[in-house]
Amino acid sequence: MNKRARATITTIAVGATVAAAWVALAQATVPGKNGPIVYRHLKSLFVVNADGTGGRKLTTPGAKEDSQPDWSPDGSRIAFQRCTDDCNVWTVAASGAGLRRLGPAGDDRAEPAWAPNGRQIAYTRRWGRRQGDLFERAEIYVMNTTGGATRPITSLAKPFASDVESAAWSPSGKQLVFTVSNSKTGEPANGRALFVINADGSGQEQLTPWSLRAGGGRLDWSPDGTLILFRVTAARRLHGNIYTIHPDGSGLTQLTRYPAPKAVELGSFSPDGQWITFSRFSGTSPYSALFAMRSDGTGVRRVTRDEANYSSDWGRAR
Repeated sequence: MNKRARATITTIAVGATVAAAWVALAQATVPGKNGPIVYRHLKSLFVVNADGTGGRKLTTPGAKEDSQPDWSPDGSRIAFQRCTDDCNVWTVAASGAGLRRLGPAGDDRAEPAWAPNGRQIAYTRRWGRRQGDLFERAEIYVMNTTGGATRPITSLAKPFASDVESAAWSPSGKQLVFTVSNSKTGEPANGRALFVINADGSGQEQLTPWSLRAGGGRLDWSPDGTLILFRVTAARRLHGNIYTIHPDGSGLTQLTRYPAPKAVELGSFSPDGQWITFSRFSGTSPYSALFAMRSDGTGVRRVTRDEANYSSDWGRAR
């Protein structure tokens, strides 16, 4: 995803400005008892209980913008991206203390995903020349949670042809799923699909056909590793719905059927695997609210009373 697509609301407006607020990230949901949900409200991160109580502000980024939060497996910290012109990966304690940037400034590091072992974070690195908002190169990398050594997972050869984004770890930590979004020079042009790859960078396989246009938002694995959660959107349109698929590419299932102009931004599975959190844009309001539904798409309920809420991740109770 290019820089403009990741940019979120600086001054909340309507129409196309809000459409730019729908952003992508993915992670592994760790099995366990359901805890609080972290999400972005305006430019800051907040946490709230699943019943909508206990909401509190977690970060105060000032002129910057915080988004794409991901709970650590033990529920003690949250990784997220902090952006101005470029993005960097940061972590913060669940209390809001201990704010820390991982890795040096430079390039563009975004969309962090905490590994199930708690010792590594996958992220999207973008660097090189730019054509408009598109970076010359974009790959999935992994770094230690101390911010030390990094290593690439994916490798795409043609500059400006594809953007690689939204890496999500399997619960075992042996695989990652990610999205490839092609530019007009990619093959096929403007195509988008999900891929899986082994954690050592081997065994890359395409999971969905280009024609489905899977991805374009946050991805997640179910805690038992049997399902991958993703969004499907129409070409050049915000409208989309939530789907699941098995890691072998079978069992494609549509969970929501919202008509245009309604839109959803995917959150994550709950740690017990019974629920899914997501944001929904009604089409009549320029803002989205946080919702939850059962893992089969039924029982939709609203979590937050306020709006302008995006990019949620359901944490494990400590």
